[in-house]
Amino acid sequence: MNELDIIKIISKNLSYSTGVEKGIGDDCAVFKFENQHLVVTTDMMFKSTHFPKILTPFQIGMRVVTANVSDIAAMCAKPLGMVISMGFDNPDKKFIEEMSKGINFISKEYECPIAGGDTNKAPELTLCGTAFGITDNPVYRGGTIGEDICITGDVGKVNCALKLLEMKDKGILGNTKFEKIISEFPIMQKLAEPKARVKEGLLLNKSITSCCDISDGLSKDLNYTGNFEINSKKLLNSVSKEVVEFCEKYDMDLVNTVLNSGEEFELLFTTADFKKAEEKLKGVNSVTRIGKVVESGKTVDGKSMESEGYVHKW
Repeated sequence: MNELDIIKIISKNLSYSTGVEKGIGDDCAVFKFENQHLVVTTDMMFKSTHFPKILTPFQIGMRVVTANVSDIAAMCAKPLGMVISMGFDNPDKKFIEEMSKGINFISKEYECPIAGGDTNKAPELTLCGTAFGITDNPVYRGGTIGEDICITGDVGKVNCALKLLEMKDKGILGNTKFEKIISEFPIMQKLAEPKARVKEGLLLNKSITSCCDISDGLSKDLNYTGNFEINSKKLLNSVSKEVVEFCEKYDMDLVNTVLNSGEEFELLFTTADFKKAEEKLKGVNSVTRIGKVVESGKTVDGKSMESEGYVHKW
């Protein structure tokens, strides 16, 4: 079974949803209160699957906040606060000190105070955040035929960074060579310290028609826009020269690398007015038009695209 199978079984049995404006199936659950909407998300992380060995305790703390706040940003909402539950197998004072400092540091940047949480014993480090946000106009998934599909920032660095770590773990690269490549290709930062696009989401609200964050990779997350037609030349306009050069050096397919780069936490959105969206983000972040929402099919350069992205499996 995978996570989609499990969610399908659970959602079938959750028939009571009084007061819920939007439930399972989007970046956040949504509740309406008079003229405002409360958006709520939760994200669970385990040491063995979510935290690359290269991460410091400080960066682990940053990551659990960023992953949750990114879902708030995807609704084009303002963060209100967050609670974090923590499970430890062998608590270490220094680790907990540094991790909590990382949590505090990034929560200040997002203006998302940590209001509490829970602690328990667990087989491995387990962090589960629940974040809350508010907006008068939640932006959901799903574009309209003819609209432009766009992304903020650049994509591909995370996939390249993971490839680099894989080569190190397999002994293909020694420590000296690994450090040299990191200095040659500054791609590790986005894996180690990704940022939620809170400011971008707030600025884009009312200028876009749908939105989600790129957490599982474009090849999976594009499905949330509807049927699509992606132009790889336009997509590659969002790619940094470091990613291009890294893929050339290590014989990686550039387009495939970009499409399957998860946990980028950029925003993927649709709009009927690209120029307006671009103007909204001027001086804040770049925005690239990569394709169109279409009536049928899911293609890249006219060829059917398989949804590869990340899916939890058992």
